[in-house]
Amino acid sequence: MKKRFIALRIVQVILMMSFVWTIAFLLTSFLYDSYTKPRHWDEMMVRGSTVAALYNLDREGNPDETVQQAVSLRNDHILLVDMAGNRKEFVPGPVSASRTLSSAEQPYQTTIDVTQEEIQHVLAGGQVRKLPRHNPFGSGVATTGQPVVLNGQTHALFVQSATPSLFHDYGKQLITILTSFSLMTLLAAVMGIRKRKNMNPLQAIIDAMKRMAKGDFTVSLQPEQHYRGPFGAIAESLNNMAVELNEMERLRQEFISNVSHEIQSPLTSISGFTRALQSEKVSPEDRDRYLGIIEMESRRLSKLSDNLLKLTSLESQHHPFEPKRFRMDKQIRNIVLACEPQWVEKNIEMDVSLEETEYLGDEELLSQVWINLINNSIKFTQSGGTIGIELRKREQAVFVSIWDTGAGIALEDQAHIFERFYKADKSRNRSRYNNGSGLGLSIVSKIVSMHKGSVTVESTLGEGALFTVLLPVPSE
Repeated sequence: MKKRFIALRIVQVILMMSFVWTIAFLLTSFLYDSYTKPRHWDEMMVRGSTVAALYNLDREGNPDETVQQAVSLRNDHILLVDMAGNRKEFVPGPVSASRTLSSAEQPYQTTIDVTQEEIQHVLAGGQVRKLPRHNPFGSGVATTGQPVVLNGQTHALFVQSATPSLFHDYGKQLITILTSFSLMTLLAAVMGIRKRKNMNPLQAIIDAMKRMAKGDFTVSLQPEQHYRGPFGAIAESLNNMAVELNEMERLRQEFISNVSHEIQSPLTSISGFTRALQSEKVSPEDRDRYLGIIEMESRRLSKLSDNLLKLTSLESQHHPFEPKRFRMDKQIRNIVLACEPQWVEKNIEMDVSLEETEYLGDEELLSQVWINLINNSIKFTQSGGTIGIELRKREQAVFVSIWDTGAGIALEDQAHIFERFYKADKSRNRSRYNNGSGLGLSIVSKIVSMHKGSVTVESTLGEGALFTVLLPVPSE
């Protein structure tokens, strides 16, 4: 009877945990969705204005191709309807993915769910903002509509963007929590929990897991007298898990904040100069300068996206690693020659000493290491400076040293420069170079670690920097 009572209590606790956590998850999801809806719509409105500006700016080329590229970049769906009812739809994919139909070809089914009343409302100067959800478990589709002027004619521009389900992470999180709890209670039963006083540490552990299920990772079970034997191991493991989860949550929030900051800055510039270009008082010289800034910020966004995708792929454990034998000295020499326009423009002297070295590794990945390090040296070296590159081969390892006479790196920054989004450009001497994404050295560190090597930095602020890459010679 006692065993049945304990089993019943465990089942009750599991059901209570599931119910409480589900209610908390539901409320949080709905509140968060309500909070983010207006911001999401505003961002879609900005993207719609950007598409209209790109369409109007491309007067000599193919505006449809320009809009199609913007649509594919953001994975949006765009629908344009003019006053005559002619429709033009852009979907992610090649330029051929866009379709143009006249009002006579009705009914015309588009991927964007808009009614004729909504189209007329927008053409009359109104706006449309909607995010219908048939159920909280299904993904939603956000739609915005706004009037725009394209080539002097009023159009209704609709933007559609998919949004995830309110419960897209519900199942995985619930199963993880229930599995952890089940394993813990099973371990307690196997170790022969008999006396009622031993239920106190078990209850404390259950309470701690409930807090963690609600997102409170500050849980810490104090080492008391009854946390002995198996309960002590469980309590210690739970404390360690809470610390790790709290650190993961901190890194996630920091990553989101960094990505948002890096994206927001160029988007703000593009939006601001796009609005400025709409003014009839802008001179041709200012117009060319604004377009140059918009192009530069667009390239910056593209580079940030490429580096994020590359770093994510490298850290996913699924990135192809294809080692083969190649001449590393020839590889580095070709990269130096490819960078010649940059270092010649700054009148930089290149001191290159490369021993003939054959290495077994991923040639394409390692080329990214040398490109990033050499470009960094060129970037932070003043005109008339010197950059040195040395390749030495020993029996057990290959050493590549890249040094420069540039601005240098402060001592407090050297321990963090290989972290994602960290920029050691805070000093006055380096502030004018602060236009990178802060991902290049993270990619370098990851690729070198994939080859079981290491990368180190030695530098004094104002006296240049030395990066040393050590790659062990792999066995056949």
